Amino acid sequence: MEKFKVQKRRGRRRSVSFNPNHIYVEKSVEDYLSDGGTITRIERVNGSYESFVSVSESNCSADEFLMEG
Repeated sequence: MEKFKVQKRRGRRRSVSFNPNHIYVEKSVEDYLSDGGTITRIERVNGSYESFVSVSESNCSADEFLMEG
C-alpha cells in the first residue's frame, strides 16, 4: 500500500490595502503629465458644502455648487 503525503490547505490570503508613498505618487504624477494629462487646481469656495445644501431647495442647486469653476 502506498503512503500519501497529507497536504495542508492554504489559508485565504488577506488583501493588502493600497498605501502609496510620496515617491510612488510623484512618479505617477510625472507619468500622467508626460502622457498629456492635465491637473486642474481646485480651490475652496467660501462656506461649506453642508451649510449650502441645508439651505438649498433642490438637488440641482447642490450640483451647481459642486460644478462651479
